[in-house]
Amino acid sequence: MSGDMISASHSGHCVSLEAGEAPAIDSGDLTPELRDALEMVEQTIEDLNAALRQAVQAGATIELRRRTRIHSGDGCWADQMATLILPKSAH
Repeated sequence: MSGDMISASHSGHCVSLEAGEAPAIDSGDLTPELRDALEMVEQTIEDLNAALRQAVQAGATIELRRRTRIHSGDGCWADQMATLILPKSAH
């Protein structure tokens, strides 16, 4: 898997969502592979949010920024994230 391509064998069936809309992971239209991938993303985001809460409570300021946008080559894409971490200001 390259940094700018999702997969050379990707099926081309993208899941379209509006901003703020939860993915329908239980939809019958999803392949088992895509369902597993979406569940992994969902769990990873929950874990990230827990880590962010813990870091903020410990005194950090954290901003998530888009590092890169990856493309499958057939219309599907995702944003990869990077963190900007600042220590608590000494006021």
